[in-house]
Amino acid sequence: MSNLGALIRQERQKRGLTLVQACERARISPAFLSLVERGKATPSLGSLAGIAEALELPVSTFVQIGLNADAVTRAGQRARFSIGDSALRYERLSTVFPGQQIDAVMIHVPPGYRAETISHTGEEWIYVVSGELQQSIDKTTVVLGPGDTCHFRGDSPHSYANRGKDLATLIWVGTVPVFRNGDQPQGIHP
Repeated sequence: MSNLGALIRQERQKRGLTLVQACERARISPAFLSLVERGKATPSLGSLAGIAEALELPVSTFVQIGLNADAVTRAGQRARFSIGDSALRYERLSTVFPGQQIDAVMIHVPPGYRAETISHTGEEWIYVVSGELQQSIDKTTVVLGPGDTCHFRGDSPHSYANRGKDLATLIWVGTVPVFRNGDQPQGIHP
């Protein structure tokens, strides 16, 4: 992943897209994408999915996580991954099958982490397993604790942060196609 930014820049330039054009499609700021391309920032899975969609590529172009062939994922045996040197750790909960409508991941958010603000089509649902998560949607911020959920439209600008002292673990489920491949576009979040 050390060359993630260089690969993104190469794919963007191969398509003749300016930084601004790619950012408009990915719904992220040009400053952020510039940092990513220069290796100075690491995108979240959601931002990376938005970049991949803007470049009309599957997320798997940038992340190798494998695909589960069956419908069951078992604790301790799930595909685990991170994006570059990001402190976020993901566990894949959903599988891939034709016509699937949702994707799901367990996200381990370290203390002090703050995600960039993004927006996209679709819905998101978050369940806090442990720790505390500060969820911002539009200009409203709520603090979610263990057992709390939040369900919202993805086209509302949103971000999250762990302002606590402990690791926060959450389950993210969304209609945004994060893991799907083939003719379907890749999606936007976690």
